[in-house]
Amino acid sequence: MASIRDVAKAANVSVSTVSRIINNNPAISAATREKVLKTIKELNYSPNSMAQALSNNNSYTITLIVDIEDEKSFYNPFFHEVMHGIEKIVYKKEYCLNVANLNTSLRNESVIDWLIKGKRTEGVVLPSTVMDSRIIKTLKQNEIPFVVIGEPVSLKEEVNWVDINNLKAGEQATRYFIDSHCRKIAYIGYDETKIFNRRRFQGYKNALQEGGIEFDAGLVIEGGNSRDEGYRMMNELLKNNVPDAVICADTLLSVGALRAIQESGRSAPEDMGLISFDNAQIAELSYPTISTINVDVNELGLQAAKLLFELIENPGAREQTLLISTNVEERETTAAGKPR
Repeated sequence: MASIRDVAKAANVSVSTVSRIINNNPAISAATREKVLKTIKELNYSPNSMAQALSNNNSYTITLIVDIEDEKSFYNPFFHEVMHGIEKIVYKKEYCLNVANLNTSLRNESVIDWLIKGKRTEGVVLPSTVMDSRIIKTLKQNEIPFVVIGEPVSLKEEVNWVDINNLKAGEQATRYFIDSHCRKIAYIGYDETKIFNRRRFQGYKNALQEGGIEFDAGLVIEGGNSRDEGYRMMNELLKNNVPDAVICADTLLSVGALRAIQESGRSAPEDMGLISFDNAQIAELSYPTISTINVDVNELGLQAAKLLFELIENPGAREQTLLISTNVEERETTAAGKPR
């Protein structure tokens, strides 16, 4: 492999001149810059990223903050899809992705303070679930670019964030059934404490109103997102108010809901359609397979990383909000996806 000295010798300049050009020093003339860059290309020279980092005080590292204690989120496939999306952009930019546990204490410092004081990161991605006003204040005071994944809740300061368009997703699921001539459309798994769930539920109500269907609180069942909860909520619904169609707030609970439908002697989609959110693998493995509102969580990570690098390259950029669109994935629990 060619070295920086080989480049300097071939271009008939000093090693320091080559180094300045690699680090975009504006003091070098255009003619010299062009000559050296051409030589670098001809010799297929690749600068040592670690040496560059030491010379220009750049860590070439992006940090994803996680909470290891939150096992439910950390082991969710959703998390790893998001991280994969982030890594794609980080790799293209020739940076490293560092995953740091929020609860780690290093030399009596929080991991955020440790990263900042040691200049160990150029930017931070963090889920809204771990974000608080102290972290935001620390990152802003130290001018560390950061992007939040998930819509922030009850935060007074403006921040850059990326999320699924959950309001539109709720509207999309409801309109899908309205277009299939369903009138009694239930929503199970409503959880007031989760902002994404509130947005989806609001989308459900919006679509009902637009479709001229009166909202019926008896068709809404609150609960968690486990299979057992799905089974419980669906049984509760079937006892009191049998719907034409049901929207499940989560794919896992839809598996339990489907079981309750089958045990009642009914089937989907013949007796009622069923659709869920998030295109988890379990939707394809279920019998019958479950139609979903597809959420591209890989794209969520991609867009978060793209936005972060925009902030790194343009520190004065205004705060931005990005919403990722969704689409219907028709499978066997809705009539259009049923094999004929």
